[in-house]
Amino acid sequence: MNRKGELVSKNKKILLAVAVSILILFMGGKYLFAMAQKIGCSDDVIQRIEMKSGYVVKVHQTNCGATTDFGYKLTLTQHGKDEKEILSYGMLEGDSHIEVDVHNNQLNVTYSPATIVYSKGSKYKGVPIHFERKGGNVSVPESFENQRKSFDLEMADLFANSLIVYRNEEIPAGQVHYAVSEKGITSKAWNSNWLVIGAIEYTLPVFIHVNEKNSPVYIGQKEKNSSTWKEVKVASTYRDFQKALKLVDDPSGNRSFPEDVKTNPLPQKEIKHNLNAINKGNIDLSFWKDWMIGKSLPDKYME
Repeated sequence: MNRKGELVSKNKKILLAVAVSILILFMGGKYLFAMAQKIGCSDDVIQRIEMKSGYVVKVHQTNCGATTDFGYKLTLTQHGKDEKEILSYGMLEGDSHIEVDVHNNQLNVTYSPATIVYSKGSKYKGVPIHFERKGGNVSVPESFENQRKSFDLEMADLFANSLIVYRNEEIPAGQVHYAVSEKGITSKAWNSNWLVIGAIEYTLPVFIHVNEKNSPVYIGQKEKNSSTWKEVKVASTYRDFQKALKLVDDPSGNRSFPEDVKTNPLPQKEIKHNLNAINKGNIDLSFWKDWMIGKSLPDKYME
């Protein structure tokens, strides 16, 4: 073998050794990660549904500690073999409720309105799986999805009010109590063109119109002894809404409780500056002012 051939052979051996080492480290890392998951998280079967043709669906509840919410998954098996995960989900509120049946060689899975779906399968051994949300599902407009950024606030908190902005996968579950009841009954008091994207203190809805391109943001207003919601525009676009949320949330570090209004109020100069920055288009500026001076927004808009 010439010098060039020896060098090529040596390089091949070195590359092979490096590749094997990386593979060992990678596999070892995956093993350690899997072991950590098993050690740190519980996985309990909380529901078992047996059906005809030997199908069995199990509802698993996972718990990875006090700082995380419960997770859930459905697994499907037939005659005790080839178990497969067919649904991974969480709950925006309440407990998991799953109904399953087999009809016309199709598996039908129904879940409660407050379910947050992360992933789902489409078939099991060639048998199609149909998933359905009680009360119907909603889709998030593409125009709204395109406006969302990775650095967007998902929660703004100041004095008496906390506002949560739902992630895209949470939005279908966020319609509960407004468009549908917790049992999936459609509400006649809610406009079908309104899509809830968040909530204030878990009671006051924040929503958009599904047919408006730049996604102006509204909050609901309900008068005393009335079941009908009215809309109040608080931002001309979703991006303006996010900018306003950041202005409200920035000074919240030591202003997270209602009593902080008296001990550490927001300076009038800062409130005026923020309102000037937020005041774009035909919006209800008093919403933002009341928030910054510490008024309860649910008390104001739900008389």
